[in-house]
Amino acid sequence: FASETEGFYFDSGYHSQLFNSIGLLKVRKMENDPRKHITINKMYLSNKIKDQKTSGYRGDYNPPFAGGIAFGYEGKLGNNNYRAELEGMYSSVKADNIGLKGNWVSVLYFRVIGEGENRKTYMYAAKVDNDRIENTSIMANACYYLKSDSFSFFPYIGAGIGLTRMKMFGEASVGPAYQLKAGLAYRINKDVNMRVGYRHFGAFSKGYKLKADLLGEVKSGTSGTRSTLLDDSVRGIPLIGIEKQENINASSGLLTTHGIEAGLTFHFASKA
Repeated sequence: FASETEGFYFDSGYHSQLFNSIGLLKVRKMENDPRKHITINKMYLSNKIKDQKTSGYRGDYNPPFAGGIAFGYEGKLGNNNYRAELEGMYSSVKADNIGLKGNWVSVLYFRVIGEGENRKTYMYAAKVDNDRIENTSIMANACYYLKSDSFSFFPYIGAGIGLTRMKMFGEASVGPAYQLKAGLAYRINKDVNMRVGYRHFGAFSKGYKLKADLLGEVKSGTSGTRSTLLDDSVRGIPLIGIEKQENINASSGLLTTHGIEAGLTFHFASKA
């Protein structure tokens, strides 16, 4: 039966991503100086600063593609079988910016300089592409297959750990990843099995270095309730205590996906 197959194998599979989530967006200066007024916004429109705080911003991530290939060895463990494999995976999760139009967003924050009549407020913005999140992962997996002498169907469970290169906001970082899986496999013939099951994948973001440009000085509008950005107020003017570009760090914590996996396993010189 399929669970008695031993030897090296090649595996390929497709992973749907039906339920995706990502941690709250956190932004801070590279020097670990927290910015209390950082917000995330669509492309800046003059005199219309419609924003939302990063603590309330969540994108909606939809899966256009996810798949992988693996090479490993299957052997016997008591009356059942095990698999040890090395897997390479790629996934691309499209981001829909909730409440925002388009894929480009700006991370905005304000810097206050001086006191009293000399107090001035300046706006910075890091313009980023939030079209999609891409993961390229290398995983070491272990799976356990329950032997059945009566059926060609047999259940399996598995887990894996590894590293993933996550690309978000147009920047890439490398961090740890894990996955869990469980499902049902079926023997097509002595060398080929197919499987369908549940898969959970998680990747940890280490943060992305972004460059924020000084847009200008912010002054109160005539109504007293809206601010007007003066784009030309800082061009060509030496500023004391103000940098025209700053480095900030954006991180989103844990990205998780839940979905259905389906794949085929091809055994080489197997014995059954």
